[in-house]
Amino acid sequence: MAHKTDAIVLGFAKSPLLIERSFAPLRLLRQEGVLRNIHYVTWDSPELDHYVAPVEAMADVQITRVPQPVADGSAAQKGLVYQIHNLQQALALIPENDSVVLKSRPDFVMKDQFLRDKIGNFARDSQIDRSARALGVPMPAPVFKGRIWTPWADSNQPFFYEDGAFLGRKNDLLKLAIPATRADLDMLGAPMCAHYCHIVRFAMPFLDSYPMFKGYLQHYRHLTGDLDYRVKLIPHALNGGFFLFLVVAHAWILHSHFHVDCGEPGDIRFYANAVNKTTNWENENSWRVTTPYGGDDIAGWREGEVPGQVTRNLGRPYGRLMDDAWQDALFTKPNTDVPRETLVAMLEHISQARDGRLGELERDFYADLARFHRDYMQTLHEKKLAAARPASDGLLAALPAM
Repeated sequence: MAHKTDAIVLGFAKSPLLIERSFAPLRLLRQEGVLRNIHYVTWDSPELDHYVAPVEAMADVQITRVPQPVADGSAAQKGLVYQIHNLQQALALIPENDSVVLKSRPDFVMKDQFLRDKIGNFARDSQIDRSARALGVPMPAPVFKGRIWTPWADSNQPFFYEDGAFLGRKNDLLKLAIPATRADLDMLGAPMCAHYCHIVRFAMPFLDSYPMFKGYLQHYRHLTGDLDYRVKLIPHALNGGFFLFLVVAHAWILHSHFHVDCGEPGDIRFYANAVNKTTNWENENSWRVTTPYGGDDIAGWREGEVPGQVTRNLGRPYGRLMDDAWQDALFTKPNTDVPRETLVAMLEHISQARDGRLGELERDFYADLARFHRDYMQTLHEKKLAAARPASDGLLAALPAM
C-alpha cells in the first residue's frame, strides 16, 4: 500500500463488549498490514480507568491518556472543546503529514471488509480535480489535498456531516481541529442549536474560499437542526433565493472535497451515549443504533436522495445523503428541475460572490429568517403557556356570562 494508514480512536464507551467489537476490525486490519498503528486517546481522569481497562488488554493498541481541557457551559459547548482538543492530540501522534488517518470512536463498529475497501481505495476515492471547474465555471482552489470520507452528509443543512468516523490525510484532518471561537460556543448555547457542533468544524476550512458561509454560521440559530422547526422552515427557506445559492455552493464542496458513503446496512453501527442514556449495557439486545445506521433508515434515506432532481431532495427536513450520487449528478448529469443554464449562472455568482453581488439577497434572506424564527418561538412559547394553564381556566371560560 503506497500510503501509510493509522487509526485513531477517541473517547470512551461504557460497555466492554462494545469496546471489543469496535476495536476488533481495526486490530484485524493491523494484523493484515492495512493499518500501521492503532492509537487510542482519551482523558487521564481516574474516573475513566474502568472504561480504558478493556483496551489495556489489547497489546496491539497504543494508549495515550491526556489531560482534559478546561471547558464550561452546556454539554454541547464542552463537547465541542473536548472533541477538537482530543483530535489535535491524536493527530500529533502521527509523524507524517501525508499519512492517511482513520478517525473512529469506541462506540462506532464498522465491518472489517468495509474498512478494508475504504482504506484500500483511498487513493482513488480521495482524488480532487485541481482544476476546480464546476460545469466549466472556475471555482475557488481546492481547500484539501484529498477528499475526506464521511458516512453521511446533509444536502440542505450545509456541513452537517457525521463526525464520529472519517478518513483523510493528516494535513487535511488538521483543518477540522481549528479551536472554537467564543461566537461558536455562544451559538451552541442558543436554543435548538446543538447540531452546530457538527457543522462548525467542517465549515471552518471553507470560510476563506466561500465567505458566503460566514453569514450561515453567524445566523445558524435561525436555521437550526431541530426537527419540528425544520419541518416548517425548509418550505419557507426554499422560497428565498439565497438559500438555493447556499445549497448549490455546498453541493459543489461535497462533490469536490468529500467522499460520502455509509455502505450497506450493517456495515456501520453507532451506539452513541446520547441515544443510550438508559441502556443496560450488559444486555446487548437493548443497545440502540444511532440514526441513520439502521437498515430501514439507510434504505429510506437513499430513496429520498433522488439523484437527477434537486428540489425533492432539498424538500426534506433533513436532506440526508448516504452516498455521492445526488451531488455527483448535480454536476455531471442533466437535472430535471434545474436547467443547466440556471445552474451555471448560479455557479458564476457563487464563484464571484466575494465582490458582494449576492449581498442584498443575503441580507434580505437572513432578515426574513430572523422574523420567521421569532414568530415560531413566540408561537411555541404561547403553546407552552396554554399547556401549563390549569384545567379550571378552561372550565371557567366555558361558563355563560353572568
